[in-house]
Amino acid sequence: MKLLLWLAVASAMWFPPRLSITPQPNSTVSDVVEVRVTSSEPLKRVEFVLDGFVVATDTSTPYTWVWDTLDAKEGEHVLTLRAVDMDDRVASTDVRYVVDNGLSRGGAFYVDSAREHLTAKRWDEAVKAARRAVRLMPNDGEAHHLLAQAWLGVSQWARALESAERAASLAPSAETFATLARAHLQVAFSQTTDDEKRFSALRAAIESALRGGELRLAGVKGMSERALVLAQLGRLESAANAYLQAENTPENALAAARCYLLAGQWQDAERACNLAERRAASKVILGAYRALIQALRGQVGNARTILNGLEQNEQAESLIAMVRADLALREMKAPEALRLLVPLRSQSDFSDALDTLLMVAFAETRDFPRSEEHFRSALLRHPLNWQALAQKGYELLAVGSMASAARYFDLAALVRPDDAWVLCGQALCATDRRRAVDLAQKAVRQSPADPWVLVVLSSVQWRAGLLDEAMRAIERARNMDRQNYNLGSPPDVRRAGQITRLLGRRAVLPLD
Repeated sequence: MKLLLWLAVASAMWFPPRLSITPQPNSTVSDVVEVRVTSSEPLKRVEFVLDGFVVATDTSTPYTWVWDTLDAKEGEHVLTLRAVDMDDRVASTDVRYVVDNGLSRGGAFYVDSAREHLTAKRWDEAVKAARRAVRLMPNDGEAHHLLAQAWLGVSQWARALESAERAASLAPSAETFATLARAHLQVAFSQTTDDEKRFSALRAAIESALRGGELRLAGVKGMSERALVLAQLGRLESAANAYLQAENTPENALAAARCYLLAGQWQDAERACNLAERRAASKVILGAYRALIQALRGQVGNARTILNGLEQNEQAESLIAMVRADLALREMKAPEALRLLVPLRSQSDFSDALDTLLMVAFAETRDFPRSEEHFRSALLRHPLNWQALAQKGYELLAVGSMASAARYFDLAALVRPDDAWVLCGQALCATDRRRAVDLAQKAVRQSPADPWVLVVLSSVQWRAGLLDEAMRAIERARNMDRQNYNLGSPPDVRRAGQITRLLGRRAVLPLD
């Protein structure tokens, strides 16, 4: 009887669970803190109540709440932990913390501090300083810009994008839009399964980079600097004209030739090279450019002869290697191209141009992961790299992924809407056959001296049922270059895409 009475009394009593809490009560906290609670017995949930407001609930052990102390005022705060057991009994424990983020130093101090940490690539410290700057100056564009750069440094892409968008809206500049473009690119490349989000982010990146480039263009004064910005924006013909209007130097004439080569206009490139020669430009660089002109004309053998006749020049060694690799790719000798390009990766500062060539070479050897790696690197270095985008389109076209290829060509067209190489890619992927013919005809008008454009035109005309026109187009292509276009009838889309990818491909050179 006494035992039953004791059991009844014991069951009526309840001993609250013992809780272990970190950080220790009465601690000073800053930045982002994880409050963690463990219990001596199972609990249904733990509620976190800060200064009287429920801020979180956790139902699994360890019971945690991530507290961003920058959202709280400096000074003492009371955190109440409500432990609810399996029988819905509640026990509360109060814990006191002191928040001290050093905000009394002021926003300017943390802007300078964030800038210093970013320069030294101390990303975590940069995040801490920039977050304080934003907390103190929420409408300061520079503070948000620094925070965006810091988030990029710690690979927090979504947060970087949010901060970059805020920075661009508060302080629109070439720099803020460049960071915004980079954040969009990182978001795009983080999408491994959602193609819609990937292409949407890529488009946003290109549009942001174009906006930033236009702002930079509006602020330049010298003609040579203006030309460089125009080239970066993909306006290569305007850039070439600006270089020719700038100071009368061999470097500017060579820069004009480079722009024409990138645009595929070998006749204009040849004229610019002749002008550079009269201005006593480097014979080695001139030789490299003239080799590329021969390659664009389909005369790869002549191009190699020119290169073999050049004297050794340490200053132009990387450029010559890139040109030799370009020729190897046109001859479908990707291993030779890789042998030339891979050593340059650690030596050269040709950035996105080198990555673009490596992307092409690895794709030709079917090493698609490595190709994708260099594609990403090329765009991160220069978001307006329309060549990399178009090349990606041709790669996908070669394996039959026409829908994805079309989207990459459309992205390239944001930068170079009237480029024959891009127009040909769009034509080959177009599902509307009339539109495909229109695009190919536009490409022919842009590059009337290039037989590979006529090959594309004949292909899409044949597909559209325009048989007589298709035969006339392929005959014109054969008459222009019988060596490369010894075709009996218009090729199918995939074969036309192969010809365009190899022979119509643009020369890949650094912009500056």
